[in-house]
Amino acid sequence: MDVKVSEHGIEIIGVDPIPANARIMNSWKMMVFWSMASASALTPLIGYLLYPLGLIYMLIAITIAFFIGFIPVGIFSDMGRLIPVPAMILSRRTLGYASSSIMSLVFTFVNLGWFGLNDITGGLILSSVTSSPPVIWISFMALVQILLVMFGAKYLEKFYRYTAVLLVLSYAILAYLLFTIYHPDIALLLHPSSHVNWGSAIGLVLAFSILAWAYKVSTISRFARSRENGESMQKRIGYFIAPSIGIILPVYLMGSLGLISQAVTGNWNLAAVRFGGIGGLESLIAITASIGASLAIIHTNSMNLYPATADLLSAIEGLFKRNMKKYAQPISTMILGSLGAVLAYLGILNYASGFLNISGSIIFPFTFLLIADWFMVIRRSSRYMDLYSIPKTGVGNANIAGVLGLVTGIFLNLAPLEPLNDVFLYFPQDLFGSIMGMLVFIIITKVLQR
Repeated sequence: MDVKVSEHGIEIIGVDPIPANARIMNSWKMMVFWSMASASALTPLIGYLLYPLGLIYMLIAITIAFFIGFIPVGIFSDMGRLIPVPAMILSRRTLGYASSSIMSLVFTFVNLGWFGLNDITGGLILSSVTSSPPVIWISFMALVQILLVMFGAKYLEKFYRYTAVLLVLSYAILAYLLFTIYHPDIALLLHPSSHVNWGSAIGLVLAFSILAWAYKVSTISRFARSRENGESMQKRIGYFIAPSIGIILPVYLMGSLGLISQAVTGNWNLAAVRFGGIGGLESLIAITASIGASLAIIHTNSMNLYPATADLLSAIEGLFKRNMKKYAQPISTMILGSLGAVLAYLGILNYASGFLNISGSIIFPFTFLLIADWFMVIRRSSRYMDLYSIPKTGVGNANIAGVLGLVTGIFLNLAPLEPLNDVFLYFPQDLFGSIMGMLVFIIITKVLQR
């Protein structure tokens, strides 16, 4: 397939395979990319959500989540390198074309929810430091993010790389002010203030960070250099682990700052804290750092909007005629970016915890199903281009094994399974349901193959 990546700088490739000459991202760039995508001004919220655990147990929960999540994330990184298409295109094999399209629409709205959460957080930061209405800043950030995503992965990566130092410096200044003005007693924050539900805590971290990003990783790794025969193990491991390290580092650092800030200021959103007792140059530096921290919103939200566009195009790209396909990606980006801003206006931040739980209950089973199918069939198939043709049979539109596995996983994640409550104190229910859904998929697939 002869595809064109961009026109006048605007990315137009949509969900088509990435040509070899556009696959230039290395493992270091991937790590920086995902660090900046994960380092949102919303990321300190994990410190607030896990505040009852205390600092030590929160860091342990994040570490356990990392060891659970880095393998799925690494597998999706490999997927994009071997078959340079988004995960939602590959899922047409796992779920069937029509079923995959439905899930693509669901994930489109999940990503819009993340977009809204981040936009309202950034709006509140800039509103606080400038004493102006949040709606102005929500609109401004939405516009910047739409423009960035329209220029695509190539320019997103450059934007992330060149603004990384500014973002780190901004949060370093805010952390310095937090410790020098409020003098937090860390010893008092180390231990839990209530009984620890490990299953819930680990599941929240997974849904907030590493597993929530997993299926999106191949959307970017398809721009990475192809995995070739004879590639050194060191190089392969680098590409495998880079996205996970990039995702988890900001969760450790910013989650800790969020917990400490919540304890001493009553506000987890460090960039929105008004530091009293300073004036003149120090006050100006604090305001500048808070504005610099708003870059974190643009970083993360661009990587909510970019996959949302890919998800939407995965659902509807078959409806476009060939001569219209080049307009599909930029138009979808503009529409979705505007809808995400509307969710921010409507106050989606008030429903953050419930949103995280529901999104994880849907995303996790899909993630595990696609991984199972990857090892069973997809990675050995050279006919992935067939996935771009709309099937004319019911079997091709709805794979019974994939659909039943996904439904099983979502049901077990959301159902009140009271007999297993003691298990879920230590093992996340979303993970249990997702693994059960994956096993259903594997068993039915094996039976049908026989």
